[in-house]
Amino acid sequence: MYSFFIGIDVSKDHFDAAYVLFGKVFYLGRFKNSQEGFISLLCELKQVANYKLDKWFFCFENTGVYSETLFFWLHENGIAFKAENPIQIHRSLGLKRGKNDKADAQAIALYCFEKRDSLQATKPAKPIVYKLKKLVLRRDFLVKQRTAVLTSFKMQRQTLDEDLMNIFEEQTQELVLTFNKQIKEIERKIKQVKSQDIYLNKNDELVRSVVGIGHVISTFMLAYTENFERITEPKKLASFIGIAPFENSSGKFVGKTKISYLANKKIKSLLSNAAYSAINYDPQIAKYYERKIKEGKPQSAVINAVKNKLVQRIYAVVKRQTPYVKLN
Repeated sequence: MYSFFIGIDVSKDHFDAAYVLFGKVFYLGRFKNSQEGFISLLCELKQVANYKLDKWFFCFENTGVYSETLFFWLHENGIAFKAENPIQIHRSLGLKRGKNDKADAQAIALYCFEKRDSLQATKPAKPIVYKLKKLVLRRDFLVKQRTAVLTSFKMQRQTLDEDLMNIFEEQTQELVLTFNKQIKEIERKIKQVKSQDIYLNKNDELVRSVVGIGHVISTFMLAYTENFERITEPKKLASFIGIAPFENSSGKFVGKTKISYLANKKIKSLLSNAAYSAINYDPQIAKYYERKIKEGKPQSAVINAVKNKLVQRIYAVVKRQTPYVKLN
């Protein structure tokens, strides 16, 4: 389907580009990480390959803010691309001694070429889901800043004299009040955004019908699963969160199943709180938890199993489009 493969190594102010043509990797150069740089890149690529744009395929690491401009520029111009997980690319490259932007761009281009039959073009989230994700990340940032302010003051207070104590305490209270105000403002905006889309709003209500799931974790899941259109199966979400157990064996060695450290730790943490809430308020989950503990299962393993049950329930209510019914 695609004939021309381009690898991009993105940095804050610039990016390096390389391409594969007839199985060989070529370094193209460095460009500004801006629309001006993208146009220059396009012009130079057209000089080295006589392919229509629908035969081009770009690949770059999904580095968040730094790669967003390129992400949307390619989409707007109808050029296929893959915004790949950096870990996926790095692990595929094998053992490397040393690192520089030129070599990284060439390695990404080669990765793109070698995986050409399995890579699927990235499709941007719907604008309203993208907006929701931005709001979720902003809320998380503000919560972390508030926690940092409180923790810093708590650690310092025992070493402060009365004069400094009064100043620091007053400033801490003012900062916390400011963060609280900003967090509430973001939360109001989140509710507004969800109410603007009938499907988003409906799924939010369904997810929150599961005992233990509140507004915050529901919003995170809607944002990261793109309203359950990107991550469509509970097992895939469990893997993404880092709660899916994986086999740990080789030859005659058979170890314990383990969960991967590669995870969205924020959602995983929120789901831990949801699991404890479900144990307290859902009789069915409470009985399951007590039974497993009595059988001698480690508490951490049982809590992880409860998390998986909650994920299964979330996908069940979304699939059938009816609220969860608590059983005694």
